[in-house]
Amino acid sequence: MFDSPHAAAASAPATATRPRRRPVLAALALLVLAGGGLLAAHQLGLPRGAAPPPAPVPDAAPPALTVTVAPAAPRAMVRDVVGDGSVVAWQELTIGAELGGLRVVEMAVEEGDAVRRGQLLARLDDSVLAAQAAQAEAAQAEAAAALDIARTELARAVELARTQNTPRATLDQRQSVQRQAEARLLAARARRDEAAARLAQTRIVAPTDGIVSRRAALLGSIIGTGQEVARLVRDGRLELEMRVPELDLARVQPGQRVRVTHGEQAIDASVRLVAPVVAAETRLGLVRVALPAGTALRPGMFAQGTIPATIPDAGAAATGGTPPLAVPQGAVVVRDGAPAAFVLPEGTDRVALRRLATGPRRDGFVAVTDGLAPGERVVVAGAGFLADGDRVRLAPPASAD
Repeated sequence: MFDSPHAAAASAPATATRPRRRPVLAALALLVLAGGGLLAAHQLGLPRGAAPPPAPVPDAAPPALTVTVAPAAPRAMVRDVVGDGSVVAWQELTIGAELGGLRVVEMAVEEGDAVRRGQLLARLDDSVLAAQAAQAEAAQAEAAAALDIARTELARAVELARTQNTPRATLDQRQSVQRQAEARLLAARARRDEAAARLAQTRIVAPTDGIVSRRAALLGSIIGTGQEVARLVRDGRLELEMRVPELDLARVQPGQRVRVTHGEQAIDASVRLVAPVVAAETRLGLVRVALPAGTALRPGMFAQGTIPATIPDAGAAATGGTPPLAVPQGAVVVRDGAPAAFVLPEGTDRVALRRLATGPRRDGFVAVTDGLAPGERVVVAGAGFLADGDRVRLAPPASAD
């Protein structure tokens, strides 16, 4: 029943050697794993002891930019035609002397005086001319008396001729004497009228209502024929000679309203006429703006004029005069050197880049002549940060508060 001592002793060494094999196997496994790790690191180009890179993570979708939109809608684009120039007289009349060699004995006006038609401006010495006028008047009276005598003698000769108590030659002579007397009377009257006219020319009067802009003659001076005595602003009317660029000149018409500014003063005026010629040196056209009476402007002042003029649309004829489409100025961006806008179609959150053909700008809006349809929504706020196909979300509407 019991094993012999020899059998027990023989089995004891075999039992003791089995546990020693297990640590050896574990060490071999660790060496294999370490060698595999070094080989993998060598193949990946990593230095020994470096950890392998983490596994790639899928890219997340970019966040949507919050934007605001506005529809493309017809809008009347109006641009001001701006020009500047000098204030001048509507008509400045130069009043000169018709007689020469006479002394100025009276200057009846000063610069800035308002005068009426026929009012005395200056008076010349008329003593010599007054004497000549008196002589002409006396000569006219003498000629009239001689004509009366000639007529009486002719009437007597005619009566005698009827009774055949005077020869025919006497009647012809009396008729000739009467015609000569009539001619002398006409000549005397002409000399009298001439003397009266020359005497009247010593009084220099205003030919029309106006304002004296300059007094050129001095008291006691001797003036010559045609020499300037005074200048007169006809009817006191002033106007602005406004210079306008040639490209804007075609939109200016007589009767248009003009806002004239001089410093802080603003005056409502109107276009009187548009000059038919453009200065070749400056390429500027001249627009004459009639200023109302009673302004503080004076000839020689510099002022600016603004004419609101409607810009004709290139496609107005085809659309029956419909104003062009317009979008807010913030919606227009520059891409590749050309204007463009980001359109957000209905029912989508991605924008599309659209090339535009733009027109004039006014009051924060830009006219669009091509590239958009009425009602299309364009991005306004945030347009400068977008690219074609970007996702966006609309900003909530502003509260009524």
